[in-house]
Amino acid sequence: MAVRWRDWAVLCLMAFGAQAASAEDLYIVCQDDAALLHFDTERAEVSGRVGLSPKPAMIAASLENQLLFVSHPESGRISRLEMSRLDAPKSLEIGGTPFGLAVSADGRFLYVGDWKRNVVRKLDAETGKPLAEASVGREPAGLALDSREEHLYVANRESRSVTVVELASMRAVKTIEVGEGPFALGFDSANNRLFVASVRSGEVTAIDGATQVVTAKIAVGGAPYGVAIDSEGGRVLVTNQHANRVSIIDPSHLRLIGSIGVGRYPEAVATWRGKAYVANWFSGDISVVDLATGDRLATVRLGEGPRSMILSGAREAR
Repeated sequence: MAVRWRDWAVLCLMAFGAQAASAEDLYIVCQDDAALLHFDTERAEVSGRVGLSPKPAMIAASLENQLLFVSHPESGRISRLEMSRLDAPKSLEIGGTPFGLAVSADGRFLYVGDWKRNVVRKLDAETGKPLAEASVGREPAGLALDSREEHLYVANRESRSVTVVELASMRAVKTIEVGEGPFALGFDSANNRLFVASVRSGEVTAIDGATQVVTAKIAVGGAPYGVAIDSEGGRVLVTNQHANRVSIIDPSHLRLIGSIGVGRYPEAVATWRGKAYVANWFSGDISVVDLATGDRLATVRLGEGPRSMILSGAREAR
């Protein structure tokens, strides 16, 4: 399944007022609109919008330094934004085809998967200066750091594998075979497990963080594309593009325990205080779902092509 980098629409800039980000702030990348949206989870509404460089794809954040990073695969750049001044993005010209992102908790280092070169680069997050790189599998997609930031996991979409990169040396130390078309990753710190969504084989692979061995493969069907760890509720959420649903996995017993209907072609998912927020690519909106009841509380229009998103208080929500 090809990654969709579509034509973009030019947006007028709507500047955000200066503000300190809180964990309730959700930042959403709309690829076709070339825009970053600020979504207020308390009010369930879009509270700001800022234009980005063409064809933004994935997003990562550092809460400690209140920073956001957005990749632009077709132009070889990364947008670096301060949460308090989103109207003044800085462009890091790094070259290549940057796609998947991860950022260290302190905001010093940015890890970038290069889609066409099959490498992951470690960059200075302030300047974009390359510091090191590691060879990985074909078409690196999702990236995830473990809780101690000792290892970086890389989903290799065309290699049916996950590469484990040791961060101290920036060397690939292990390759783990998973399902067909691995794309999104979520690291569950409470259970020390990595969850890998494989789009083509319709399954989620659980990998033990201590042994880096596959412990389970959980069939979810419907092109699983995004993963979120709900540590508060003890759940793993996985979007199913072709089913217009979100699958719910019990991370302790590694089994599917239910699913919830959302909008058309869901991609990114995040959780906060018992609710799931699901960005729906084809319907251009976000579904807000009560995880206790399965009820859809709201559907809010976003724009064209909502692709990825992150809570300002979370390392990853993609």
